[in-house]
Amino acid sequence: MFSVFGYISVLLSLVVPLLWLLHYRRRPRRWLCHYAVVVAFVALVFAQLNSWIHVNRLQVDQSEAIAAAHARQAEARKMAEDERADDVAQIRFAEDGRSDFMDMAGLDEADRKYVESSEEAGTPGWKQQKQKRSAMPADDNSLESQLDTTEKAGGVESGELEQKDEKGVVLPEPVVMLANRLDALLLGLLRCFLLAGLVGVVLDYLQRINRVDEAYLPLPIPSSFVSSLSPLPVLCPMPPVSCRSKADDLAWLVRRGDTFVYLTSDPAAAAALPHQLPRLPRGRCPLDVLHVGTDDPLITDEFIFETVWYNRAAVVIESAERAETLLPTFYELLDQRRQTRARVRQTVHIVWDLDVPLADMLHDEFIRLVGICGMSLREMSSKG
Repeated sequence: MFSVFGYISVLLSLVVPLLWLLHYRRRPRRWLCHYAVVVAFVALVFAQLNSWIHVNRLQVDQSEAIAAAHARQAEARKMAEDERADDVAQIRFAEDGRSDFMDMAGLDEADRKYVESSEEAGTPGWKQQKQKRSAMPADDNSLESQLDTTEKAGGVESGELEQKDEKGVVLPEPVVMLANRLDALLLGLLRCFLLAGLVGVVLDYLQRINRVDEAYLPLPIPSSFVSSLSPLPVLCPMPPVSCRSKADDLAWLVRRGDTFVYLTSDPAAAAALPHQLPRLPRGRCPLDVLHVGTDDPLITDEFIFETVWYNRAAVVIESAERAETLLPTFYELLDQRRQTRARVRQTVHIVWDLDVPLADMLHDEFIRLVGICGMSLREMSSKG
């Protein structure tokens, strides 16, 4: 019923739901849903090959129908011969056909046409050729027809040979119909699997994007849309174990489309950050990074707040004293924005990398305002 490609496709289609189940049972492993999409695509390719090279070439076995038609024709002839047996002479000649015994001269027009049509297949070829001999060869390309004409015999078309070679497998009609139904069902099921797998990958990505330990492939997606599927926690500690450095963690935030205020007292960590961080691959769409020291009167706390609020640039505070004065200013400005129900368009991350624990510098009202306005608080680990 199916070829080897079809049975391989059926086996692969059973693997897809298993991968989905393992993906949701073993949540931290994010690649199982991607493997399910790949397996569904490969299964669809095999199913399509099975449909093209096998199922579409299945042919219905018509031998029983042909035999039944011949039986009905023989029975009708026998009945006609029995009816005319007493009216004709019982003399047969070698050149007579089977219909000559019927004495067609005595038949009416309807019976004559019926007998002639039923005798076309039974008339010998030599007799047909004898009756239709002319200057042109017959259509059957036989040796006798070529001898009766002076025309040059044509060759056999290559397409006819290919058509004979491409003859498909002959099966009973119920089996062929079942094979076509199962083939259509398999193709439809695999297309649904592939579509559902792609949707599942997208939803899984959006659900992980705000989880520090599960996120991958940062993309500049609007924060309001992402937060509706996976809310970003206000207090979001950085993972203690990570293959990325502090600079790479901050660059990750920029590639998400977000901006940050990095508070640190480590000159080496501040110097590791370049003056621009790209939002897109290959350095495209860069975001400026402002480095602010202790004695920098031109850059005020209000200017820093407005810069990150409107996602104009990221800011690096290279002084613990400046960081301690910045938080009260942020609290006052956040309270003003709360009264007007304003929120940032893209998430602003306040990244804490000081010796003093972040919990000792915050209070509940400040944390609440940060969450209302769409910001987050991140505390860096002690890794380099």
